[in-house]
Amino acid sequence: MGTHPRGASVIAKTNTSLEQWISQNPECLGSKVMERFSGKLPFLFKVLSVNISLSIQAHPNKALAEELHRRDAAHYADSNHKPEMAIALSAFEGLCGFRPAAEIAEHLQTTAELQAVVGTDNVTSFVQAVHGSSGALSTAVSLQQCFAALMQCPRETVREKLASLESRLQTDAACNYSWCSTIAQPPAARLFLRLYKQFPGDVGCFAIFFLNHMKLKPGEAMFLGPNVPHAYLYGGV
Repeated sequence: MGTHPRGASVIAKTNTSLEQWISQNPECLGSKVMERFSGKLPFLFKVLSVNISLSIQAHPNKALAEELHRRDAAHYADSNHKPEMAIALSAFEGLCGFRPAAEIAEHLQTTAELQAVVGTDNVTSFVQAVHGSSGALSTAVSLQQCFAALMQCPRETVREKLASLESRLQTDAACNYSWCSTIAQPPAARLFLRLYKQFPGDVGCFAIFFLNHMKLKPGEAMFLGPNVPHAYLYGGV
């Protein structure tokens, strides 16, 4: 519900667009919102029921959103940035932002298939950055290189390594992860197997080793700021 150009809400009784109605009744926004946002509704309200995991996304900040809209309004109809506040209506799971660097390094070092798609040199550089080795790149720069390498890895290589990891983790799962040697953390292994079942061969299955796995109870929330990678996995928000 909102005034987005590609899906503006309509007042049922009058068939008037919500944007037009607000322009005629600006006091409905309240004085502070009306002044700060020039009489525009500053948010888009959504209710989502997620049964199959949604894609990983990241939204631009305000300056970039305005620039993209200026350059290509056909594809970027809205000049606003899109930070999100996801409030759980039921038990909810999502991915939000990057895990602590040490945790990512552990996954990279203990998961051979992940190393293969990210690249040994990138993994070594990131581990050195995490440990503060002399002459190492910053952790942020090295993380960017690792994540970019993952996303740009050839699809056939991604599919091959995902299938290999899935096979090994299924073996561990059969043993209830009592001797889990193929991955550092069983919770990540369980999440991987769930997502692989939904989207076999999708690079997003590897992305879970980089991103925080959030579990919310009803009434709890998570904030998704500009440039923060995120995905909704399951539940109502």
